[in-house]
Amino acid sequence: MDRNFWDGIFARRAAAMLRIAILAPLLFLAACANILRHPAPPDESPPTFEGFDKVRYYPLDAREGREEWHEWTTMIAESYKNESPENYVIGADGVATYSYLAISGGGSDGAFGAGLLNGWSKSGKRPKFKIVTGVSTGSLLAPFAFLGGEYDDEMKQAYTTINADNVMVTHDLLSILWSESLSDNEPFRKMVAHYVTPQLLDAIAKEHAKGRALFVLTTDLDREQPVIWDMGEIAASSSPQRVHLFREVLVASASVPTIFPPVMLKVKVNGETRDEMHVDGGVFMQSFFVGANADMKAMVRNAHPEWAKDSIHSLYIIRNSFVTPSPRPVKRSLGDISSRSISGLLKVSGINDLYRMYVGVVGNEFEMRYVAIPADYVPTTTEQFDRAEMVRLFDVGEKMGETEIPWRRLPPGYRPSPGAQPAPK
Repeated sequence: MDRNFWDGIFARRAAAMLRIAILAPLLFLAACANILRHPAPPDESPPTFEGFDKVRYYPLDAREGREEWHEWTTMIAESYKNESPENYVIGADGVATYSYLAISGGGSDGAFGAGLLNGWSKSGKRPKFKIVTGVSTGSLLAPFAFLGGEYDDEMKQAYTTINADNVMVTHDLLSILWSESLSDNEPFRKMVAHYVTPQLLDAIAKEHAKGRALFVLTTDLDREQPVIWDMGEIAASSSPQRVHLFREVLVASASVPTIFPPVMLKVKVNGETRDEMHVDGGVFMQSFFVGANADMKAMVRNAHPEWAKDSIHSLYIIRNSFVTPSPRPVKRSLGDISSRSISGLLKVSGINDLYRMYVGVVGNEFEMRYVAIPADYVPTTTEQFDRAEMVRLFDVGEKMGETEIPWRRLPPGYRPSPGAQPAPK
């Protein structure tokens, strides 16, 4: 999710919203209706999926002493023990350097991140990342980014050859009254199925076996918690449902509430079928990293006691949106006021995520670098998934990646006070 997403949605739906207001009595009846679902799982520990081992983690429950917390940190620690030398770079000074990547949400603005990664590959400077994380549109980019430059063409195609019809079908007025969303995402599901093939999962599983990790975020609405999914573990599973679950998680991660329908993940509890309702991970976080919940430097020391010097860790963040104000006059209308307010809320949410990750990496003595859509970039439309606009954004990102990426080290508006712990350099 991002600020421009809501601008485009409200612009497209303004007339329909007016008609809905006129039909308020029918809306009241619709509000009383519910689409049938199986009961949600109980509040205790979330159920596992049949045929899969531990494939997800609830970060808000990351409290020492909990079994889930121990399993999660053990899994990350094992990844350093099982890694191959390509996971890190040994410098001339004998110091090992690890690179990580976090890709944010942003709707069709994900074209910026796709272009940046393509250009970064062309520059010859793009690292091979130990861990890649993604949220919403970032979750769709993450598998390609994880696998490296040989998948750049697929990433470019996915973000420069589509339009809104490849993503959603907007419901008519009467359908909206009894629907759980404003649109049907069946075209989006077909697009995900086109790119997420058994062969793609085999390639991810191969890298996962080398100690690399791919994580994607969804939101469990019933539990009101974010969920981190271990996509490498899903890909490496022998379950015949691995491709289905992988696709469902990606769709859920990018399912903006009310705009797209939620993804209902079926689980078994004591032999009974239950439904988990998952939506866009951006409800909780626009981007994320796992370092705040694990002492990764200590894990490296334990995995590689032969290294005389401590390792260096660099986190790169691609923010598929703006982090600077975008002034424009606001009309005195319900649609414009609502879209502008929600846009501002989402922008601040993304900025707050940068602060949260900054605190986490500074505490773990990591380097952090992030890049966002340039402040001087002026969109030609607020419509989401406009092909021409996505091509423009891709080209901006690609040119930036090919030349010199203007990485920033401090969150927007942050100035350390005298005596404060400096950011790693």
